[in-house]
Amino acid sequence: MSSKELTVGQSNQFVGPYRLEKTLGKGQTGLVKLGVHCITGQKVAIKIVNREKLSESVLMKVEREIAILKLIEHPHVLKLHDVYENNKYLYLVLEHVSGGELFDYLVKKGRLTPKEARKFFRQIISALDFCHSHSICHRDLKPENLLLDEKNNIRIADFGMASLQVGDSLLETSCGSPHYACPEVIRGEKYDGRRADVWSCGVILFALLVGALPFDHDNLRQLLEKVKSGVFHMPHFIPPDCQALLKGMIEVNSDKRLTLEAIQKHPWYLGGRNEPCPEQPPPRRVCMKRILSLTELDPDVLESMYSLGCFRDRVKLTQDLTSEEENQEKMIYYLLLDRKERYPSCEDEDLPPRNDIDPPRKRVDSPMLNRYGRSRPERKSLEVLSVTEQVSPTPPRRALDTNAYSQRSRSVSGASTGLSSSPLSSPRVRTSPSIVSPGGSGGMAASGSAHWRSRLNSFKNNLLGSPRFHRRKLQVPTSEDMSSLTPESSPELVKRSWFGNFITLEKEEQIFVLIRDKPLSSIKADIVQAFLSIPSLCHSVVSQNSFRAEYKSSGGPSVFQKPVKFQVLLPEREGRRELGIYSVTFTLISGPSRRFKRVVETIQAQLLSTHDQPSVQALVGEVVAC
Repeated sequence: MSSKELTVGQSNQFVGPYRLEKTLGKGQTGLVKLGVHCITGQKVAIKIVNREKLSESVLMKVEREIAILKLIEHPHVLKLHDVYENNKYLYLVLEHVSGGELFDYLVKKGRLTPKEARKFFRQIISALDFCHSHSICHRDLKPENLLLDEKNNIRIADFGMASLQVGDSLLETSCGSPHYACPEVIRGEKYDGRRADVWSCGVILFALLVGALPFDHDNLRQLLEKVKSGVFHMPHFIPPDCQALLKGMIEVNSDKRLTLEAIQKHPWYLGGRNEPCPEQPPPRRVCMKRILSLTELDPDVLESMYSLGCFRDRVKLTQDLTSEEENQEKMIYYLLLDRKERYPSCEDEDLPPRNDIDPPRKRVDSPMLNRYGRSRPERKSLEVLSVTEQVSPTPPRRALDTNAYSQRSRSVSGASTGLSSSPLSSPRVRTSPSIVSPGGSGGMAASGSAHWRSRLNSFKNNLLGSPRFHRRKLQVPTSEDMSSLTPESSPELVKRSWFGNFITLEKEEQIFVLIRDKPLSSIKADIVQAFLSIPSLCHSVVSQNSFRAEYKSSGGPSVFQKPVKFQVLLPEREGRRELGIYSVTFTLISGPSRRFKRVVETIQAQLLSTHDQPSVQALVGEVVAC
């Protein structure tokens, strides 16, 4: 997809009723642009997938993601509104959230208070519990995949590696991000996706409370060894009851790891009586009736279930759906059917005339039967290329954005065609059976260095797909820049996840320090002296009355230790002599605001130079500790 094809300046760029505007980001499967409804003004995020440049297997994974997003309806899960398509592109119309990633929020604020961390954690657990109750495991939970809306509420996003785990079956695909992946995934064993998600949530909670990750190392092999050992430092400032919760979630033995039910009964989770509970979805009571014949089965819902990956045996699926007993297949079928009946997908009406040769068309319902076997009025259906199985004929295009989702293989072929920006988003890691693991569980061989080297290279290849999340630079272009950015002109857009720029810039943070009875020349000298007295701080002179400084913390783990960059501006001329007051302005450019305030306090102590101020050395110690 070239930038010329998707130029925002073209006034005739529409997807249904939505006008395409600035580029929000780029994923490995396509651009994400801001869409604005031409009548209501509603903002959405539209992911544009070039189906001509992607393999059929990757398009199947896109279909799986569409399916799972339709199956899940929860206040803290990112919503998929509609799907449009033409001969070349697939358009996913997603909910637009303006708060950005939880990762960027953590970088800016540093560690959170237990109260704020609990609010986020409850919302994550509430949404995850809903997913698990529908047999869906996310498998790539991390702050980059947790978005914030305008009220700072969580939205779980990027189900590109999710999987439908039916019954007591286990998953096999090693996927996720190494900092958040559980030991059994790292070892290449079969694993319970629900318990893997619990481990990831424990790591996220630790990051919220500490501002760092429990397992981190610049060397990937050392990092994986740390994760497998499960040994990490627990800071003293974490409340004791929360420490117990973290130890129960970040537990190497998956059988001993806390379940979501146990987490929701934990004292720390229940603490804070005055804190609001997470918003819950409206109850969905789906009546499952016996299906007497195959003619009663809805073709759109069946295609959605085929896309999930775990119902590929069509004969067995139809047998399960027509059996007298209640089963998982029936539950998913009726959930999808209920969703389709409540949100029918019809052709757009009253759209302004356009001259596009191949305009995007909305996926609409095919002729179908309702759950009671009565025929419904036929709707127009767009025939498109089949992206289900290679042997299956081209089906009528379904209007249901298929949403039961098992992404068992979304992690296949990541370096070239992966659907997620996660470090381990795509390549399926294939390992030989472990020498020490019975039953051919696929663990790392203890004796053969070749086996280990092969597996390590697989992880490295996965990581090369996107930079380590905590090393990347946070660069949010201006609104003017964003309108013209393309992957070619802005490599940073390629690096960030395509959700990462659903963000609006916050107002710049400034601190004003008033200084009395000192000449301007002395103030300048004191500022320079303060800069030199703080370890790990470097500065440069921008102009006669302006400095730029950068503080890098030299202690503690590097994760979330983003440098603090700020500007210092002095008055242009001498103040009035009778007042003798000057205002020095400190403006945060980037980095955690809490550490920025500490650095300014340190400088302020030297500028004021009074005996009752804290010592510079003491304040420097606080800066390093924060």
